[in-house]
Amino acid sequence: MIQTELKTIRQFQKRKIQVEKELADLNENLRNTERKHQETLRRLEGRFFEEKVENIWINKCFVYW
Repeated sequence: MIQTELKTIRQFQKRKIQVEKELADLNENLRNTERKHQETLRRLEGRFFEEKVENIWINKCFVYW
């Protein structure tokens, strides 16, 4: 019976190491995804601002013409 429990404990320890590695990988993927998301968001906000400024400039040109 002790041998069975020892085997179970060892299996649990191995599985725990695997799960911890999977969790670390998922956390790393989440950080990378978040970083890419922030970069995309900044790029889109920049484009929006540029287009808005361009539209304002175009509208002012037409008003003064």
